[in-house]
Amino acid sequence: MKDYYAILGVKREAGTREIKSAFRRKAKDLHPDLAPEPAGEKKPGDAMLLLLEAYRVLADPERRHSYDDEMKRRGRTPDTRSTFDYRAWLKERQDDIEYQAKLVFYDLLHDLDDEALETYEKLRSREDGRLERFFERAEAVDAEFCIAELYERNEAYGTAFAIYLRLMKMEREKPVFGYFFEVVLGYFKRLVLEKFAADIDEDEYLAVLDEAADAVPLDSLKAAFMKRKAELLWKRGDRFGAEHAISEAVRRNARTPGLATLRNRIFST
Repeated sequence: MKDYYAILGVKREAGTREIKSAFRRKAKDLHPDLAPEPAGEKKPGDAMLLLLEAYRVLADPERRHSYDDEMKRRGRTPDTRSTFDYRAWLKERQDDIEYQAKLVFYDLLHDLDDEALETYEKLRSREDGRLERFFERAEAVDAEFCIAELYERNEAYGTAFAIYLRLMKMEREKPVFGYFFEVVLGYFKRLVLEKFAADIDEDEYLAVLDEAADAVPLDSLKAAFMKRKAELLWKRGDRFGAEHAISEAVRRNARTPGLATLRNRIFST
């Protein structure tokens, strides 16, 4: 029986987020652009299939429960009990910013979402509280992405937006996300085009669209944000602004869905 925990490199008591984080790290290492096939070894594609198999089982609570039961039945589940409470030890060190950063990371990996946000809120108000000070860059950006997801889930869209902007800046400076960056950009697009729009007034939203378009590296996303800006400006009667925004969208990606129709409507009126 395959040991999915060993394949992902996590302990058996690992939380769902730790499993997801481990999968992202392993998947990046196995990405064909980053991991050419070594001579005489399995193809990266084979290893990726095994990694996906492990992830799909352990990330699903019901499938994981069944898997763990089968592991116990076969006598392959070691005793993972420990007398040392690492989390309690970290919490006792409230005045040490490094240990509090580690507490955020620990809570994220063990699905203690509210607790992680509470500690993160204290850290983010401090100039020296950035997570990248205390972790490898890849771990720090992964943690920040999880934090952005939590703020988005709690409908704190402005805070989530700010974290995504910082993540994109960090990725430009030194790429670490690999292929997973496409997933991050997908979350950002959904936040800007679907969620943020209903949460702020129109003038603020127009500024958000400009900031989002400046931040993203893909022309397809820049075009999507400019198309939305053109729609809003056209509805409020700002023809000059709408023409400028739609022209920018066309320049970035003329094949954006609905763009040609909107352009014809604006310029033919």
